[in-house]
Amino acid sequence: MISEIEDLYSIENVESEFNQQSLIKLLTQSSRVTYEYRKLRKRTLIDPILTNEIYFLTSGAIIATNEDFPTSVKKADEFIGLDTIILQSESTISYRTIVECEVIVFQKEEVLMELFSQQEGWLFLILEMQRQNRLLMNRCFSMRGNSISRLSATFYELATRFGTKQGDVYILPKYFNKKFIAEYSGLSTSSVTKTEVVLKKEGLIEFSDKVYIVSLDRYNQLQNLFT
Repeated sequence: MISEIEDLYSIENVESEFNQQSLIKLLTQSSRVTYEYRKLRKRTLIDPILTNEIYFLTSGAIIATNEDFPTSVKKADEFIGLDTIILQSESTISYRTIVECEVIVFQKEEVLMELFSQQEGWLFLILEMQRQNRLLMNRCFSMRGNSISRLSATFYELATRFGTKQGDVYILPKYFNKKFIAEYSGLSTSSVTKTEVVLKKEGLIEFSDKVYIVSLDRYNQLQNLFT
């Protein structure tokens, strides 16, 4: 089924016509869909299956875990729970806010009906689930290495997705502290402390004013060291 779909469409073609931004616009403008804005405190747990809700993150950051393994960090302008429309009770992904967040909350049934009323809606849903599965596989692969490769991969991911570019480096938000870095990279805080010494010596990271500073140029130059 999936291979037949991919013969007719590509992810790029579908997303050019129907993507997360077009979906949030569709849902908020539809007279058939109800929604509300909701503020979430830090460390709030979210279970889309239990609540039968779909969330769109407007501010903050949310960590996704699969059976206690951190799989990704959701940022603003991303949906949470779309995969549960297809997976239903089979989904093992849970979510927790890292900082105070604001989300737009939709009822799952209404999102499903609106999606399937669109020509590319159902296809977008399948391809979105595929994309999430690929991210999970890549994440699992990157966590198989030693502490240096795992920690450097973590800093690279967070810098490219959340970092604020300042000259040749990227400044991470303060909520990505050592405790979070350890959790997300699957290391103890003591291992992170020891490994940071190597990464600082190689010029990949700095720690100043309680924030991490990441050099992506150094990461690309030091790939052999990290693998």
